[in-house]
Amino acid sequence: MKLLRLAWQLSLQEFLAYKTTSILTFILATAFFSVEVITGFVYFTMGNQLNGWHQTDYLLLVTTISNIVYLYNIFFIIGHENLSNKILTGALDYDLIRPVNSYWYLVMNRIDIPSIINLAISGGFSVILIRHETLNIYSIGLYLIAIGLGVGFIFLMNQIAISLNFWIDGFSALGGIIENATNLFSRPMPIFPQVIQIIFTFVFPILLVTNLPVMVFKNSNVIFYLGYLAILEILLFIVSKLMWKYGSQHYLSAN
Repeated sequence: MKLLRLAWQLSLQEFLAYKTTSILTFILATAFFSVEVITGFVYFTMGNQLNGWHQTDYLLLVTTISNIVYLYNIFFIIGHENLSNKILTGALDYDLIRPVNSYWYLVMNRIDIPSIINLAISGGFSVILIRHETLNIYSIGLYLIAIGLGVGFIFLMNQIAISLNFWIDGFSALGGIIENATNLFSRPMPIFPQVIQIIFTFVFPILLVTNLPVMVFKNSNVIFYLGYLAILEILLFIVSKLMWKYGSQHYLSAN
């Protein structure tokens, strides 16, 4: 909690110092979110269903994906961007010697304030759309767990990709692949070919990450998918911790 308070204070100072940039970031993110919502209305102008998905389901999908991305951005995006640069330039010295867990400190030492505002907008839309689903405490709980797992997957995959910079220069370009993949698969699962569904549900489950929260309200097998994703993320967390441990030992300082 002390780390988060410090991160908030520093981030607020930076936000006030670079107000124009922060406001432009918010405006652009809002514009892209609006395009996604408008696209949903366009898709369903000719009918109420698309491969078993109703317009409300689709709009809930795109707004929920926005929630996942904004949550990741709030806590981790700035830290990950800075971490990649620090590894490549050998500037991790002062961070590694601090009396805190360097794994978490380096990725949570800043908060992306514009994303908080974006999350409030997309989250508000999600609440309105969820009211059209069959609701109970159980389904809402599973929906929130699915969102948490989505944030965790994006964080862990980015953490692993960035940690590769300890050994191989040039892997910083991988930092945006997960976000691009999230955008690419931000569509209902049934519209993809069967082979694509299998690969991106069980091998690299980005399609599961984007669709799982809405599947809570549509699919009775959701517990299996939640369990599968949770176990996979535990394994990814172990891998990311090992990569950080041995990577920081392999780290070469510029000093």
